Amino acid sequence: MDIQLANRIEQFKKELSAHQVHCSREKDINYGHQIVCMVSGEEATVNFYHGKKGISVVVQGKDSPLKLLIRRLASGETMPEAGSASGIAVPLAGGVRPADVQRWIGCDESGKGDVFGPLVGAACLITSEEEKKLQRMGVCDSKLLTDKTIARLAPAISDMLGSRCVIRVLMPKEYNIQYEMLRADHKNLNHLLGNLHAGNIRVLLSKYECPCIIVDKFGKDEYVLSGLRAEAASHQIIQVPRGERDAAVAAASILARQAFVDAMAALSDHYGMTFPKGAFLRIEETIRTFRDAYGDSRLADVGKLNFKTFDFLR
Repeated sequence: MDIQLANRIEQFKKELSAHQVHCSREKDINYGHQIVCMVSGEEATVNFYHGKKGISVVVQGKDSPLKLLIRRLASGETMPEAGSASGIAVPLAGGVRPADVQRWIGCDESGKGDVFGPLVGAACLITSEEEKKLQRMGVCDSKLLTDKTIARLAPAISDMLGSRCVIRVLMPKEYNIQYEMLRADHKNLNHLLGNLHAGNIRVLLSKYECPCIIVDKFGKDEYVLSGLRAEAASHQIIQVPRGERDAAVAAASILARQAFVDAMAALSDHYGMTFPKGAFLRIEETIRTFRDAYGDSRLADVGKLNFKTFDFLR
């Protein structure tokens, strides 16, 4: 591979990692190199070509925040801090909540696709006035923000909403126990996530009147509806892909991501080693290091054992 192209691709991969985007697979192609990027099951493909006129980039995939981010990173555009005066904050497209709804709950999660660390669910209840404030702050899909920006926005969101935001962190040990219980009942991870969101929603509804709930869709509607039970019949439940277009869901995504990052830092401090985010980079190496230091029996305390990475335990 041409050295100029190799350096460009290496820099691109570093940018992907900094934005918590996974490089799921890659390969050489005619006159270049292809990388498939993924976040939460959503994919975008980048083709780097090297010719007489230098390096060119082609980004493929359905229009989405991920594709927008990938296009910017692949072109070498610097991603500024969200909400800064010169920042290119990805706008919240809106159009998710009904026009007549003035207060609603948004739900999102973090950690579902990460081998190490917890599964985190968050829910935020906001008003139409707070929606405008959140947008001015630069609140958007956490996948489009750096951890530094998230660390700045998360406490501001918490201060604004107070008890109208709920965060539930399922550390790996508890996650693995709940997952195994569900699997014994012929259920899967989506049922666990549905129960997590439903629990957060019920906490808010026990304290506040709120007619509408928006959930970033991750599977069949029944996963959340079955967890809500009676509340599902008496409230408008909207489950939509790319739910982070909505300000309440975007705020929840930021709170969930910050809680995930904090939990990962706590695990690293406790075990004296760094646990990588995601499901690809340095995962096997970290598992080997952990096994050598703590043995197989402790893996359930740091990792999600349903990942195929842990098949050697079965």
